Amino acid sequence: MSSVNAAHISAAAHLDAEHVKQERIDLNSIGEAEARKLMSDEHKALGYRPPPGSLASEAQAAAAKHPDASAGVDKATLARAALADATKIASGGNAGQLNLQNVGLDEARKLMSEEHRALGYRPPPGSLAATAQSEAAKHPDASTGADPATLAQAALEDAKRIEAERNGAQLNLTTITAPEARALQSEEHKTLGHRPPPGSAAAQAQSVVDSRAQVPVTKELAAELESQEHKARGHLPEKGTIAPVAQSLADKNAQDGGERKLGDVGL
Repeated sequence: MSSVNAAHISAAAHLDAEHVKQERIDLNSIGEAEARKLMSDEHKALGYRPPPGSLASEAQAAAAKHPDASAGVDKATLARAALADATKIASGGNAGQLNLQNVGLDEARKLMSEEHRALGYRPPPGSLAATAQSEAAKHPDASTGADPATLAQAALEDAKRIEAERNGAQLNLTTITAPEARALQSEEHKTLGHRPPPGSAAAQAQSVVDSRAQVPVTKELAAELESQEHKARGHLPEKGTIAPVAQSLADKNAQDGGERKLGDVGL
């Protein structure tokens, strides 16, 4: 029951692994100017001074040993690394999922600003930022309760998804199956040489699968999966893919009040 072929999974894993590698900062080579940039960006994302053990504080300690050195990392990569670390700190290592049904105008603006900066161009229709703006127009004073670091990281992750799709490594995390998530984890682990970190495509895919496996399949979920697969393929999903399976489970749940989940059938 695979909706993504092995070549796409491999391409997506390798592309994301390259992003992860670029965002790792070599503290043995970091200089004072780079450490200041990390501290400023992480402080701004958290809303308070990064604590001991954070990337920014470790960078400052390392830079004190070689202030004139340079890790050769550009400002955009430093900013992404700071945001990723801030999100990990703010969420206790597990960034929460954004509920766009409750997103407010201020949060939508933050998402648009961060995703625009990460992409280098205005986020397209269907992006997290564009969807958030559309939702926020319905309830401008609402709030998801997400902190700035979590919003920034969500925007960054969606920007990665968009860039991966633009580069031909199409991987829709909404419809990814458990076997595909495992394959992605394996490929990205192999490329990196270590377990993919929080925020990576592999970690996001596993989070989607784990969350989805815990909830009974509803007509709404089945319809969303079908819509996403239809959009990706350009035609209705064929038999054996996740959308028809979800529809079948949703129909049975509606008929007898059952609580069948995609996790029950290994998806």
